[in-house]
Amino acid sequence: MPGRVFITGVSSGIGAGLAAYYLQAGWEVLGCSRRKPAQLVEQEKFRFVACDLSRFEQIPAAMEKLFDGVSDCDLAILNAGVLSQFGDLQSVSIEHCQQVMAVNLWSNKAILDWLLGSSITVRQVVAISSGAAVNGNRGWNAYSISKAALNMLTLLYASEAPQTHFVALAPGLVDTAMQEELCTLPEDARFPTLDSLRSRRNTTEMPDAEQLAPRLANAIAEFPERVKSGQFIDIRKLPWTGNHH
Repeated sequence: MPGRVFITGVSSGIGAGLAAYYLQAGWEVLGCSRRKPAQLVEQEKFRFVACDLSRFEQIPAAMEKLFDGVSDCDLAILNAGVLSQFGDLQSVSIEHCQQVMAVNLWSNKAILDWLLGSSITVRQVVAISSGAAVNGNRGWNAYSISKAALNMLTLLYASEAPQTHFVALAPGLVDTAMQEELCTLPEDARFPTLDSLRSRRNTTEMPDAEQLAPRLANAIAEFPERVKSGQFIDIRKLPWTGNHH
């Protein structure tokens, strides 16, 4: 049954792929991002508000506008995120780390505080996390820290809001602008994960967002029945699919 989904970061990458997938499936999609997604705004069931999520003070007004007249939301996908400047943590300024945390972590707190404090029924929240949240690979610095913190944020809200089902979801490797940026960095023996990413681009191990969207959506639909609220799940290691590559 089609429902209503709210997605952040809908202008590109995973957010755009999921928005297109849900629209095609007949869902109503409420989206926000800094840039207007030209490919989506023509669609009848798409509602959009532009918002720079690093500007926390803008978020409540944007949410008010986007959710005007809306009383329930089946699913909120907190997808918007930024990559940190790649390299050793020692070489990255605290100011830069704070900018990454603002988008990848605290903007989601502002959104959830507004949603959970409103009279809107929110059935499910999925925060897009990353394997970088747990594997501690050299080079990922503030991005890894922000995603690890996002996992804990998700777990804490799950305990505070038992009426809503929460999951932090690592989508695996996805061929997006973020990968383009990483794969064009100069080769550096200190950062073996970059070689791994380069070797997987243009293979089935790194689908693009449109190819991945149905798999993500199918997994998300199963979470309330199969996963304890608040958990971190890596889509590559879903316990019920036997998919452990």
